[in-house]
Amino acid sequence: MSTASRRVGAVGAVVCVLAAAIMGVAAFLPYTGGNWGDGLGGPTQITVSIVSGSDVWFVLGTLVALGIVAACRLARVRLQAAGVIALAASLVALGLAFKLPGTWKQDGVVYGEPYLLFSGFYVFLAGAVTAVVGGLLMVVTGFVGSSSTKAEAPIAPSPS
Repeated sequence: MSTASRRVGAVGAVVCVLAAAIMGVAAFLPYTGGNWGDGLGGPTQITVSIVSGSDVWFVLGTLVALGIVAACRLARVRLQAAGVIALAASLVALGLAFKLPGTWKQDGVVYGEPYLLFSGFYVFLAGAVTAVVGGLLMVVTGFVGSSSTKAEAPIAPSPS
């Protein structure tokens, strides 16, 4: 593996670790909400974060897996497998960013009032996209750097 591809793979791993940390912070920020009332008074603005939702363990598990696999890549443990798993985890995180409650239009209407997207959604989405880029860097450098340039040894010795 060349030094350049090793460094690019390490950059991809660092990007994935940072993206997992950013998405972890975004899990505590207001993610979505709406202006809902109880019918007695005016509408009240309610916000929901990822950690207060029902998908919290799945989301945090995905982020922890992404961080651990990227750290394994930095420690040079199973380079190709770490890249593929990190890319898969980052794609799951990207899918979660779009599918968590309130982010799709058909899910986002309650009593005629749409959900509102807050800073947590945008930070989580940016972290997920960044993680996909880092995962792609890890996968590409894991497979490009794995091809051996050694000459193959002859099967039978040459006659003398």
